[in-house]
Amino acid sequence: MQYNWNEFFPYPEYRKEQKIAIDFALNEFIDNDKKYVIIEAGTGVGKSAIGFTIAQYLNSHVEGSGTYYLTTQKVLQKQYLADFQKSGMKSLQSSSNFQCKYYKGKDCSIARKEIKVSEDPKFKKTCSGNNCNYRKAKNDFIQNMHGVTNFSYFLAETHYAKELTARTLLVVDECHNAEIELGNFIEISISEHFANQVINIKVPQLTTQYQVLKWLKETYKPKLESVKEKYAKLVETLTANKKIKEFVKISSRYEQIEKHLSNLSRFIKIHHKDNWVLDITKTDTKNTRNFQFKPVCVGEYSKDYLFKSAEKILLMSASIMNHDAFCESLGIDIKDAAFISIPSPFPVENRPIIASPVASMSYNNIDAGLPNMASAIKAILEAHPDEKGIIHCHSYKIAKYLEKNIKSSRIISHSSLNREKKLNEHIKSSKPTVLLSPSMQEGVDLKGDLSRFQIICKVPYPYLGDKLVKKRMNKWKWWYPLQTAKTIVQSVGRSVRSDTDVAVTYILDSDWKTFWSKNKHIFPKCFKEALN
Repeated sequence: MQYNWNEFFPYPEYRKEQKIAIDFALNEFIDNDKKYVIIEAGTGVGKSAIGFTIAQYLNSHVEGSGTYYLTTQKVLQKQYLADFQKSGMKSLQSSSNFQCKYYKGKDCSIARKEIKVSEDPKFKKTCSGNNCNYRKAKNDFIQNMHGVTNFSYFLAETHYAKELTARTLLVVDECHNAEIELGNFIEISISEHFANQVINIKVPQLTTQYQVLKWLKETYKPKLESVKEKYAKLVETLTANKKIKEFVKISSRYEQIEKHLSNLSRFIKIHHKDNWVLDITKTDTKNTRNFQFKPVCVGEYSKDYLFKSAEKILLMSASIMNHDAFCESLGIDIKDAAFISIPSPFPVENRPIIASPVASMSYNNIDAGLPNMASAIKAILEAHPDEKGIIHCHSYKIAKYLEKNIKSSRIISHSSLNREKKLNEHIKSSKPTVLLSPSMQEGVDLKGDLSRFQIICKVPYPYLGDKLVKKRMNKWKWWYPLQTAKTIVQSVGRSVRSDTDVAVTYILDSDWKTFWSKNKHIFPKCFKEALN
């Protein structure tokens, strides 16, 4: 059946690819009663407008209760708000991202604790109830039909506070990251330093999953429950005494313990050894151990932790690439899902990909290959003297070597702490700067003159030293090459952002030839047609 959704489209005109996607999704949701619609759409199709139009139609014609939009990047969350705020879109983040209205130097997470014991009438009048900037934003988010937020906040809110009730539609943008986000939420860490200093318990010598789990159940959890009760009484006492600084400190610790205990209880309930890996690492500063449990397959938890939040689920990404594998990894029953793949509408001549092998960046060859890699990148920079670009290193080792040995004033590199700052420096600079990054393959919009060339230094294989990577490789033969290919496709999508945009991509790792020959079937059509 054809649905008349034109009045809900947020822009004067739509692309043919958007029409195909919207018609497909509405037909599958309404006529075929599918719970999941999965849209793979290349860069430039305009996925956010697709999701918003589908949401508007369902809310208007199917007695909808509203839509949640999830992103993995702050920049995407800001973009949703900028694009659809006039149509009622609200955005929400954790309270630490909001500035207190009364105490300008404090965020709302601190101020909301202080106000519980403060005797300052002006503070209470300014920030009590819905006057609090965070509380007002949260109420607006709850009461409006369209709300965008990030994965980590959404999962925490729906699991702990439970104020975000189920809606008609959940739009998961960049859904190829849903497996990672769910895994990050479900995993649990036990710090020896925390056990020693806060719980006041010694951690014995533990080496196996069985030993750690047994100790957690029999010793650690009962002690944690006892400490939680102690802190609860302290909070009660300090509330009565109106001691603000002590109250904030103790209540923050109480919340930390309460959340940790909740996570631990959940983990003990759902754990079974075949689906979890244990990493035991030592901290650099305290020389103490961390015990980290990570789930191999998040699919068995996805309904309870994510998909329960809506009647219908719209999942969108430019790099799903294997429909069956995607569904299996997220625990989606194929019978309940419909899938469509729509290639990028951008002219192929505007986005050439040139494979030009200069050196192997594999573990055994990287040290010998880095000088050749640096020389090749110098030549590319000379070939683009007046243009901005980005160098995708995919490892800090490569980034550090190139920064040290290229020594160009055009290069802007970053650490894990100043990524956004350096990106903004590149964007605002009038000079032909070049980003040197191990971690900008996603969520970065380098449209127009912000990048006319990009370099992929290394085939971005997941790290084989990670137990979780090995476990998933053994469970699913398709997993390892699929993760690698998805990262490549995401990297290539950073620089050509419109149908008039032009940028060339260089792949310099000589290991690319082998990877491509074995896995070309994974890549989407729009990538294959651009490859030279």
